[in-house]
Amino acid sequence: MGEKTTMEATEITPQMVSCGGPLPELEIPMINTMVNCLTIEHRRLDELNMRLAYAATGLAGDPGAATTYQCAIEAWDEIQRRLWSHLQIEDQLVLTWGRAHQAISDEMIDSLVAEHKKIRELVGALPAWSTDLESERSPEDRAKLAHNLLALAQTLDSHVERHEAEILPAILRALFRQ
Repeated sequence: MGEKTTMEATEITPQMVSCGGPLPELEIPMINTMVNCLTIEHRRLDELNMRLAYAATGLAGDPGAATTYQCAIEAWDEIQRRLWSHLQIEDQLVLTWGRAHQAISDEMIDSLVAEHKKIRELVGALPAWSTDLESERSPEDRAKLAHNLLALAQTLDSHVERHEAEILPAILRALFRQ
């Protein structure tokens, strides 16, 4: 019992596969699943974005419309709950994996980085809005909100369209070319 034992930690070095080599066995289904999940998320985001654009358009036309204001806030709240994790997953998949495996051109990556920055700026321009404070908002404030929401809706629409038409198919092509 008086013996001292020492444990030596062995350093495990993961094998890194060069970008030109075959992908590890689990990487293909993992990336394919991420692409499928993003596709589903894009459909949901597109539906929410259409609701947002519709409500924001109505609010721009009539900033005093309480129901339209509530619909715009509810659509924005739902988008906001999903947006940050969605963009984070895209960043990891597209900007990290896509770049490392040369699935996405540098020009397209620059465009995506600019798009994400624009989304963050548009969201940053939206103050904390809620239906609880509805009566405290002036028509000018609501008109400004409508304008900001419309700009965000347009950017999100382009985002979804670009990813579905170009980015995610490019990721899948890179994933399955061997």
